[in-house]
Amino acid sequence: MLREVFPQWSPPPDASRLRDGRIDIWRIDLAQASGDPRLITSSPDETGGEHGLSPRGQRAKAHRALREILSRYLDCSPDALQFEIQPGGKPYLHAPAHELEFNLSHSRDIALLGIGTSVKLGIDVETYRAVDDPLRIAQRVMSAAECDELSALSGDARLDRFLTLWTRLEARQKAMGLGIFAEAADPTLLSSFSFRPDSTRYASLGVSPLVMDPDLRFIDFGRS
Repeated sequence: MLREVFPQWSPPPDASRLRDGRIDIWRIDLAQASGDPRLITSSPDETGGEHGLSPRGQRAKAHRALREILSRYLDCSPDALQFEIQPGGKPYLHAPAHELEFNLSHSRDIALLGIGTSVKLGIDVETYRAVDDPLRIAQRVMSAAECDELSALSGDARLDRFLTLWTRLEARQKAMGLGIFAEAADPTLLSSFSFRPDSTRYASLGVSPLVMDPDLRFIDFGRS
C-alpha cells in the first residue's frame, strides 16, 4: 500500500509514550540540534567549516540525538542504551528491556527517526541533489513498473520521482532488515508513506505488517 502524507510538525510532548498503532517521526536539525549539551556538542573534527557538518559530524550528531530521544521513551539515561546490529545491518536496542522499534536516517544536516511498537519499520530521507543517470541506478534495484514510470519522465520531473521512489525502496528494505542491494522486500507486505520533511527533502516510512491508517505523529526535536 502506497500513500502520501502531509506532516504537521509539533514540539516534543511532555512525556514520550507510545500506544499501539502510533508511530512517532522525529525531525532533527543537525545544524541546530538542541538538548543535552553532552550529546549534541560537536568536536572540531566533526565540523566541515563553511560547508557545515562533515559526514562524520552528521552521523555523530544524529546518533547522539537518537540516544536522547529513545531515553525519553524508556525513562533512562542516554548512556544506559546498548545497541547491537542485526545480520542485515539494521541497528536495534539490546538494552534496557523494551518494546520499541526504531529506525534512523540522515541526509546532510537533517535526520529523521521513526519509533513505534508491534511493527517493523524503516525510514529514509534524501536531500534534493543532482543524480547522474537516475534511470540507470533504478534499473539495478527498482521494479520494472517503477523503471517504466521513470522512463516516461525526463529532467527535473524524472529526478523528483526518482528521489521519491528511492526513499520508498530504502524504507522498505530497512524495515525488513535488508541492505539496498539485497533481495527486494515484497512491497505487498508493507505499507509505504511518502512525505516531504521540508521543501528540499524527500522521505518515506515503511511499515510491516500492513497498516492502513496509522496514527502518525510528527515531532521537531529541540523545538519548544
